[in-house]
Amino acid sequence: MGTIMRYGSGWAVAGLVIVSLVAGAAWISTSEAQTRQDPGATSPPPRPSITALVARPRGAVDWQAAVGGLRQSANVGESLAANLNREQVDKTAVPILLPRDPKLTAGARIYSFGDYYTITADTLGGGVSLSGTTATVPAGKPLKVESGPEMLTVQRTVDGQLASFVRFGVLYTVEIRCDTAGDPRCVDDNYVLGLVGKTTAVVMGKAARQAAGLGG
Repeated sequence: MGTIMRYGSGWAVAGLVIVSLVAGAAWISTSEAQTRQDPGATSPPPRPSITALVARPRGAVDWQAAVGGLRQSANVGESLAANLNREQVDKTAVPILLPRDPKLTAGARIYSFGDYYTITADTLGGGVSLSGTTATVPAGKPLKVESGPEMLTVQRTVDGQLASFVRFGVLYTVEIRCDTAGDPRCVDDNYVLGLVGKTTAVVMGKAARQAAGLGG
């Protein structure tokens, strides 16, 4: 279970991370590898669905705050989201956060499961993933906890850095992955924290706008 730490008037949950498609793929890959190594196995173990991978409980979105963020973003968010699959955007029932970096979002791809989405983008020598969900799970290892009301946490991954934070009642993550171990973007948390600082543009598709009382 994660350790809960108090910072002033805010609570930082040190054991919360998002369940991503990458985690699901890794679990499936490991299971298949074990099956291949066991000649006596007759069938692979059951694969968990995305729903099973996302743990309960789910939080409530602060739609008033989200609408405020949407208005502050003006048309920037929609401009950044122009290349995203609109059908996937419209089915996303949580506010989508995008970095204010047109080069990064130009070739981005979104995969939505309603109250959970993930966006991937290729970068030179690596990749970036952005996710948002109302569901959380305990982390497998301690996280570096930053002070602040958004409960920002950072952890080193196998091939990069991952930051998670809470905004509008939604758990968001920003992850950088590098192809080369010595890539300075992944050696420390400076790059991922800078990316978090730029991830402020709010986008709402039809499902989110309806939930926020803005109509479709």
